[in-house]
Amino acid sequence: MTRALFKFVLVVIFLALAGCGSHSQKEAGDYQEGVDAYAKGNYAVALEKFKPLAEGGKAEAQFNLGVMYRQGQGVAQDDKQAVEWWSKAAEQGHVEAQDNLGLRYARGQGVAQDWEQADKWFTIAAASGNETALKNKKVVEIHMPPEKVVGANALAQVWLEKHKK
Repeated sequence: MTRALFKFVLVVIFLALAGCGSHSQKEAGDYQEGVDAYAKGNYAVALEKFKPLAEGGKAEAQFNLGVMYRQGQGVAQDDKQAVEWWSKAAEQGHVEAQDNLGLRYARGQGVAQDWEQADKWFTIAAASGNETALKNKKVVEIHMPPEKVVGANALAQVWLEKHKK
């Protein structure tokens, strides 16, 4: 490779990496603006900042949109939308989203009531140290026959194996 071509390749790599960094910095800035707006009760701005980030796959923004849909903050209250956003965040390992998803399945809010799915998500969240999820797991298991508890634990183990870090 000629020296000029080598320099050109290095510049292209540098610019690509610099672009990624500034993009991440912009995302972080937008996310923080959304958090600040939410804290002030300015849900329209929070939604404006969180939604593109959530659609781009940022788990924290997905979780926050789930909260906003659950509470009807800046959007019409919609448990199905809350479940959709929490599901996306939960699949990425967001522990609070996993616990919230377990609650939706336990209560049948936004999804059909399903003890096994509730227990699965509580087990997954509890595996990351979420004490609330562990308590919720114990409560839902009261309503489940032993074979369903075993099934839920197996589902959780499959998920945990698939998502090992």
